[in-house]
Amino acid sequence: MASFGGRVHRRLLCAFGCAILVTVLAACGGGGAASSAGSGSAGAGATEAGRGSLVNLTVAYAAPGAGFSDLYVGVADGIFKKYGLNVKIVQVTSNNLVPALLSGSAQIAGGDADDAASAILGGESLRFVALTQGTYNLQLWVDKGITSVRDLAGKTVALTTMGSETDVGLTALLQSQGVNPGSVGRKYLVTQPEELSAMRSGAAVAGLFQPPNAQSLTKAGGRVLDSLTNLPYAVGTYVATSSYLTANPGVITKFIDAEQASLAFLRSSPQQTVAAIHQYNPTSTVAGDTIAYHFFLKVWKDSPAVDPSLIQAAFTRAAAKAHATAPPSVTPYIVSP
Repeated sequence: MASFGGRVHRRLLCAFGCAILVTVLAACGGGGAASSAGSGSAGAGATEAGRGSLVNLTVAYAAPGAGFSDLYVGVADGIFKKYGLNVKIVQVTSNNLVPALLSGSAQIAGGDADDAASAILGGESLRFVALTQGTYNLQLWVDKGITSVRDLAGKTVALTTMGSETDVGLTALLQSQGVNPGSVGRKYLVTQPEELSAMRSGAAVAGLFQPPNAQSLTKAGGRVLDSLTNLPYAVGTYVATSSYLTANPGVITKFIDAEQASLAFLRSSPQQTVAAIHQYNPTSTVAGDTIAYHFFLKVWKDSPAVDPSLIQAAFTRAAAKAHATAPPSVTPYIVSP
């Protein structure tokens, strides 16, 4: 059963809900950028407000870095408010995204489509609202002894966790280059700092990283061999519970419209976007944020419309891991714009 299986979720809902609620409350009072917010507070049971007033909305997202810059600029540059939304954004772990929705601590969650598909297959009633990143947001970094993807055969690649974006991304990259995925060793290290350590120690000759996290490897001769931005993958997906969607259809419409505006803003306002990336990732550097920004220009979609083919692929992968059957059609799980 997938990690977000229905029975497990229901048993752990209270515990997870409390944990997420503490995180959100901390975001309200603290100054940490990873859990920064717009003014005001979005209650767990937020519903549509009257005409002319702002609707409170909490959006949880799973990954630090530049990927969710659409959220950063949406709050920092007032885009959400222009569309009638008072948005609070809070970063949580990927394992806590669905519990945040189920507990009501967040009304929308942004993360990997595979995780949401696993939750749906496990019995949760979720729907895909928007999709802002339609390809892998990873680069393949290698040491100086590797000159092609084919050279990875018989070698070991550093990844985060089994079934993660780095894991399925490596498989997709190898297949695209005609390399048997089974011929390449995989070292699962959970975090990107551990991946970097493995490459520096020689325990792995390559690793998959989101820019700019591997820039330090250049000091030892490491370099980017390939980018996965040409390979389709639904990573920047936003989901909500069916019950929230039914009660608040207008809020979802406003969110989608605001996301469209944010995606346009990312491309037209590089200086403001880099500033927003740094605001929500204060331990990063402006130079690194600039590298990440230019990389993600190749990843961010022009429209937040959900691509059914990418969601179908996510369900297929999730079903294979759970030994379940993917739905014949994903249309019922996608909100039409």
